Amino acid sequence: MTPIDNALRGNVAGRMRPGDSFAYAAFGVLAVLIAMGVVVPLLYGDGDVAMKTQGLLPPSWEHPFGTDRYGRDIFLRSMAAVRIDVTLGFAVALSVLVFGSIVGALSATFGRTVDMVIMRITDVFLAFPAVVLALIITASLGKSAWFAAIAVAIAYTPPMVRLSRSKALEIRSADYVAAGRLSGASTVGLAFRHVLPNAVKYPFVQSTLVASWAILDFAALSFLGVGVQPPTPEWGSMIAEGVGDILLGSWWPSFFPGSMILLSAASFQIIGDWLDRRLR
Repeated sequence: MTPIDNALRGNVAGRMRPGDSFAYAAFGVLAVLIAMGVVVPLLYGDGDVAMKTQGLLPPSWEHPFGTDRYGRDIFLRSMAAVRIDVTLGFAVALSVLVFGSIVGALSATFGRTVDMVIMRITDVFLAFPAVVLALIITASLGKSAWFAAIAVAIAYTPPMVRLSRSKALEIRSADYVAAGRLSGASTVGLAFRHVLPNAVKYPFVQSTLVASWAILDFAALSFLGVGVQPPTPEWGSMIAEGVGDILLGSWWPSFFPGSMILLSAASFQIIGDWLDRRLR
């Protein structure tokens, strides 16, 4: 093998890191899910037509995921649910990233009284497990997809505030922040111009994990009956409807929606781990 070949192999090995292939596969899975969640309902509908005579048909070429007890196509409903579960997962992750990063940066920059008040409020929310807090908030607001999204976003914002604050505290003592303070920059200006831009990469990585957790929590809330309500297609509510059918030997009504949750949540987790290694 020539020296040029060795150099080329070294460059490729330098670009590719362990776990990159898993990350690319995760990106591919999410891209396929999102594309099918858009295209399939447009071409074939949401699978909301009930046909009692076709109830609990096993997977076949005509119905790849089978049908539920009402005769609705599980594949069409699973693809339609992508628009709710994955879209709300993205929405929650973005809102938690923006709000949590800003509040954490302001808390670290102002310091003392402001920091103490924000941290004590954060501690109160952190006293509850995220899914329990989301359950309480959703039960108080009402049963809908957007109320569930708001509840999950509130539940995961306090940990993001703490993470953003911890990184902002490190950056606050940097020389360029001290120079900005000496030049007369306001505290808010320092937070948005210097502290927040340099501390946001860690919350950004965390936001991909929040998207994964949000999908799991949406499914849990809908499974418990306080999230998305039937007949709207949503993975958690579809699992709840199919649980009783398992005892009758019909495993597919709950298996395939559960597989969609696993694929999407695991993809976000793998991407988050990959971003952590890349940005470290």
